[in-house]
Order: sequence, then structure tokens, then C-alpha cells
Amino acid sequence: MQWGSAADGRLAYFPLTRGGEGAGLAALDLGSGELAWRADPTVSSSAPATVIPGVLFSTASNGVIYAYSTVDGHVLWKFDTAREFPTVNGVRAKGGNMGGSGPVVAGGMLFVPSGDADQFGGSGRGNVLLAFSPN
Repeated sequence: MQWGSAADGRLAYFPLTRGGEGAGLAALDLGSGELAWRADPTVSSSAPATVIPGVLFSTASNGVIYAYSTVDGHVLWKFDTAREFPTVNGVRAKGGNMGGSGPVVAGGMLFVPSGDADQFGGSGRGNVLLAFSPN
């Protein structure tokens, strides 16, 4: 585990940073310490997770952000950020590796920084902050 976990009063969520078998995301029951569920994305995460009621957001080193069900860990939504994006100011923006900074939920929006330095073997440098709306 690295950079940060999240908890919602029922479960604690831990992004697992090492690649290969054992990578992914673990949810532990806060009362018993037992493993509640486990999600296994194809690569590890080196950024903190963010939880809101019913949904856990976690990023992967290859630039994919995942939204998991807090009930059983199945993927509700995912988005690949490792590409170029149009911007509001016309500056070239590219997503990539996601590590260090995690997703943020505020004002009904999901904000995700993408393009952290690729020192951990991710998909590359970038410079984008993405904003997602449920509408």
C-alpha cells in the first residue's frame, strides 16, 4: 500500500501498488478486519483512493480511472486518461500515469489529475486535470 487509503464507516479500501499477482484493490471490514472483497485491475495503483456513498474511485498506473461498487467491488465505470484532450484554453494537454495524487469529489464533480511523472513505470508524463460530471 502506498499514498493513501479510504474508509466509509463500514469498509476500509486499500490500493495495492505492486504489479502482477497481488496488485489491485482490497476492501477490509472495519469491524472484523476480514477481507470483504478484492478488485484486480490489470496494473497497480500508486495514488490514494476516494470513496463516496456507494462508489470508490481508484486510479491505475496505466492512466485508467475506475469507479468500483463499494458493495462487492465490481467495476461500475472506467475511463482511460492516457491520451490527448481538448482544453478550454487551447493548451495541449495529455493524460498518462496516475500516481501520487488521487481523485477528488467536490460539488457533484469528479476531478482527476493525470500525467504524473512516469518514474514508476506508468504510461508517461502528462499535464491534465480532468473534470467529470454525472450529467
